[in-house]
Amino acid sequence: MKKRTYILILAFFSFSISTFSQINKESKEKLRALKISHITEQLELSEKEAEKFWPIYNAYNHKLYDLRMTDKFDIKKQIESSGGIDNISNKEAKIITDKILDIDKQMYTAKVALFSKLSKIISYKKIIKLQKAERDFHRKLLKKYKERRNRNK
Repeated sequence: MKKRTYILILAFFSFSISTFSQINKESKEKLRALKISHITEQLELSEKEAEKFWPIYNAYNHKLYDLRMTDKFDIKKQIESSGGIDNISNKEAKIITDKILDIDKQMYTAKVALFSKLSKIISYKKIIKLQKAERDFHRKLLKKYKERRNRNK
């Protein structure tokens, strides 16, 4: 009987975790679709432009994500393994700040490469519109998030 109960509880938690994971994936995909729609609309991309634009833009975003997440995780792990920020030595802090600067340089280099590639597909004016569209999209997201938070209080 105990074994059966244990298996049922384990199955329930496994199902709950996979359901939560699925919902999280669905909301990420929905968010991604909204961003694509917003940018496409703001840039007024032709079909030909969109065909070439999105693979380049998606590769850029993937690179930024990798830089942020992988390196952020490494930095966090390094700080935690030292017992927190207050316990790291100045030498360790310098290594971490150098790593942060290196990440920023890589992100800048990626953006320069993005602009260079996009300039062969769309005008510089549209590249500026892209920057504005990204900012506007993030502002809308933050606004909706704040509204939701305030409603749930």
